[in-house]
Amino acid sequence: MKMIDIKNPDTHLLCYAPLISLLLLLLSNLAQTASGSPFPIEEATVQEFQLAFAQNKLTSKQLVSFYIDQIHALNPLLHSVIELNPDALAQAEEADEGRERNKGDRPLGDLHGIPVLLKDSIGTKDKLNTTCGSYALLGSQVPRDAHVVERLRNAGAVILGKASLSEWYRFRTFQMPNGWSARGGQSVNPYVEWGDPCGSSSGSAISVAANMVAVSLGTETDCSISCPSDHNSVVGLKPTVGLTSRAGVVPVAPSMDSIGPICRTVSDAVYVLDAIAGYDPRDHEATKEAAKFIPAGGYKEFLKADGLRGKRLGVVRNPFQLSFNDSIVESAFNHHLEVLRQGGATVFDNLEVSGIDIILDPNKSGEMTIMLAEFKLAINDYLGELVTSPVRSLADIIDFNSRNPELESLKEYGQKLFIASEKTNGIGKNEIRARKYMEKLSKERFEKLMKENELDAMVTIGSGASRVLAIGGYPGITVPAGYGSTGMPFGICFGGLKGMEPKLIEVAYAFEQATKSRFPYKDNQKQMSNLFNEYYQEGTATTVGNAFSIREASINDLQLAFKDNQLSSRQLVQFYIGEINRLNPVIRGVIEINPDALHQADKADYERRVKAPGSLVGLHGIPVLLKDNIGTKDKLNNTAGSFALLRSIVPRDAGVVMKLRKAGAIILGKASMSEWASFRSLKAPNGFSARGGQGKNPYVLSADPCGSSSGPAISVAANLVAVSLGTETDGSILCPSNANSVVGIKPTVGLTSRAGVIPVSPRQDTVGLPSGQDRPICRTVADAVHVLDAIVGIDYYDYATLKVANYIPHGGYKQFLNPYGLRWKRIGVVRNPFLGFASKPESQAFEYHLRTLRQSGNANINDILNSTGSGEGAALVAEFKISLNRYLKDLVASPVRSLADIIAFNQKFAGVEKIKEFGQDIFLLAQATNGIGRTEKAALLNLGRLTANGFQKVMQDNKLDALVSSGSGIAPVLAIGGFPGINVPAGYDDGGVPFGLNFGGLKGSEPKLIQIAYAFEQATKIRQPPTFKA
Repeated sequence: MKMIDIKNPDTHLLCYAPLISLLLLLLSNLAQTASGSPFPIEEATVQEFQLAFAQNKLTSKQLVSFYIDQIHALNPLLHSVIELNPDALAQAEEADEGRERNKGDRPLGDLHGIPVLLKDSIGTKDKLNTTCGSYALLGSQVPRDAHVVERLRNAGAVILGKASLSEWYRFRTFQMPNGWSARGGQSVNPYVEWGDPCGSSSGSAISVAANMVAVSLGTETDCSISCPSDHNSVVGLKPTVGLTSRAGVVPVAPSMDSIGPICRTVSDAVYVLDAIAGYDPRDHEATKEAAKFIPAGGYKEFLKADGLRGKRLGVVRNPFQLSFNDSIVESAFNHHLEVLRQGGATVFDNLEVSGIDIILDPNKSGEMTIMLAEFKLAINDYLGELVTSPVRSLADIIDFNSRNPELESLKEYGQKLFIASEKTNGIGKNEIRARKYMEKLSKERFEKLMKENELDAMVTIGSGASRVLAIGGYPGITVPAGYGSTGMPFGICFGGLKGMEPKLIEVAYAFEQATKSRFPYKDNQKQMSNLFNEYYQEGTATTVGNAFSIREASINDLQLAFKDNQLSSRQLVQFYIGEINRLNPVIRGVIEINPDALHQADKADYERRVKAPGSLVGLHGIPVLLKDNIGTKDKLNNTAGSFALLRSIVPRDAGVVMKLRKAGAIILGKASMSEWASFRSLKAPNGFSARGGQGKNPYVLSADPCGSSSGPAISVAANLVAVSLGTETDGSILCPSNANSVVGIKPTVGLTSRAGVIPVSPRQDTVGLPSGQDRPICRTVADAVHVLDAIVGIDYYDYATLKVANYIPHGGYKQFLNPYGLRWKRIGVVRNPFLGFASKPESQAFEYHLRTLRQSGNANINDILNSTGSGEGAALVAEFKISLNRYLKDLVASPVRSLADIIAFNQKFAGVEKIKEFGQDIFLLAQATNGIGRTEKAALLNLGRLTANGFQKVMQDNKLDALVSSGSGIAPVLAIGGFPGINVPAGYDDGGVPFGLNFGGLKGSEPKLIQIAYAFEQATKIRQPPTFKA
């Protein structure tokens, strides 16, 4: 093997990152202005916000933008927000304009311009879903805003989005963990990562605690506001049943349901209560009865620092204090009781609620009997009123879960309570008896305690007393009280009789002001990443016992396990779905899971059992992730990461997908990507899309995952799948493969069909397979070659495949997987300028690998490396508009039909698409083009000249089989001529960030590149599993 050293001493303005010089050339006159706010938003109260608004230190738009950024940053870890409102920024602007118009003429409401998160069971007649965390209600449409939402809008509040929750209020099954839902995943306590977030209003409490919003709404039947508030160090106010309307809210038991605020301070909670309390004809009986309790001047008049003076407070320790078993908590509680006394309250300690054991047992008290019966009646009424819905009854929901067991984790958690509720038949004798017994328990136990002792409030530690308040419809306020020995928050609950909110507010506010026990949640990225790394390492290594380990297995390993009955395709798909559910919230490699993946796996297993032809080779039964611009005619979306294409329908499978299905592969889902293949704007970070969020490098979470095929590479690297497909115009396979320590193959343009793939430039676009993170991906050269063999070939929807079909070798590419493939090869080394960007460890590793490859020599390569001078940018923007408009026109259904429509969509939904932050400058430049004119033709001619006189000349003059470079900087060289390339992992820098070697060749030289790459991989075996460092 001969190596030629190719130098380039005078190259500047290198297109090292894909298309970077295009940005410099075309966007040089465009500057991004950042409008920051001097006002410290974190931990600020509603009053402080309103003062900042009045003093022009803050706008509602700035406030909403801050919270959206917080959600994007923290929600992948905390899982507390299920949807952002695409109209939130528009509502904020409207609030700012209203404030400007008002100029103090009349007082605006306390919530004017304040963002509010709603629990995902509170209906909104807008673009947000209302699903109670379940896929069964996804896409349903409510007839109107819930009454509490209507009142919030009237108060000028901004609806920021929907908070996650325990799915169906954890009334589907008690086996489900608090804070889990199929749509939202597992929410995490921000103070103690392994701590219980409690529920069911977990997302509302977590979001407030973590400064993702200041105020939120939750719901409570029994403990669903008080418990998550207690566990997440925030204030939760559960009003008297009927004080706030339940109309338009997914119900559990109307005799017990209540809607209330969750905030960081008592005063904020009171401002929200003032806005949402009141009579509603759609909840006539309950709200009419409770309306008499509402004071004429509202509740904020009871925010008194001396509110403890003269109050009579009864302390109930048993059995609630026993559940803590923590000396720090006990000591703090006793200290707080002394604070209550010092504030002027008379404290009656060690009182008992008689029959407390019966009250706390829902089966003995009658509570469960009532809830099961009322739930079926109420949920059927709610579903029947929806404008559209996939389900219309509890029976339909049960059936949906049975038909979608993986989606809803039915095997893990079941739906026992749903089934029990479905068996009920309305309010019969047993239910009437249970209701009367609950009323008796309330009056003869709790009410008796309150009245005999003339108490203004019952005081308990934690949220254990919530059931005492629940069965009688009584109010309660939970206030942060401290942190236990493990750092887990706890609160104090003040409970009272119906309508006693004024006294409870006085007591709670005065206690809060005297103690100020709450401390902010502080994000510790390093601690969280270390925890995540441990979580990854300790995760389930296999779904089939110790016989076979799936993680890091190759296609050959998987096929052998199938053959030996150590593994089935169903088990393999289940493992990957489990890993996606576990890891994707942080690394964001996957945008959608295919609901039919398990069905496809069962089909593959059946074909293997009956020994169908081809069922034990190649990709048969192997799950594949597709980049979210590769069309599938199934239940998956194809959106290029943008909301503009959500729910569009493609006319047919992409050509490569047809070939994958023919090979027996399982379509596991869609991988995330840099939105619009980084072609909307180069200001957006690699791996970001509006739909998928920010993709993370699984080796070093803060490192660049590169793009645009970031998701395929991330997913392969993190063992969310073994193989994936990405696409490349310029660097979009090679760069993410390099950055995520996987193998990426960029084939000769036309070797794989582009039909059905969202285009950038048909002249340069190719579909390929990188291994690792965010490209068409595999972890080994052999796996990448298996995929290449499956997807190459003629497709009459893509004429380019006809022109290069002669490059495909008879017998396929796997015959070139030769460990001695370096023998007699001539390889040119490109040091400059690529090593100028490399770290010292990368440079040293490169030199070491050259010794492995054995020799070096001398030659030259120059102009081709600069896309500004090459004209690549001018050609790309024109080709993009033409090809994208053609693609959109071909769709069966689509919200947008042209590039102009997409630009308008982004402007309309600027908040959700982050137009202010990243813009759409390249889109605007492309839209301004008028086809292939004189300028574009000259650019294309220049590209052809540079290809012939540059790369091709170097290859031919030196009789090279391949060029090798460190990193993916050579990608533009290969891109403009449609040449192939392979990235192979080559090492890790001092910080643990991966880098690779790239082998590039002339058109059709894949056989030689595969021989070289495979032999290099086998000789070095550099790749290691990801580390998830901060």
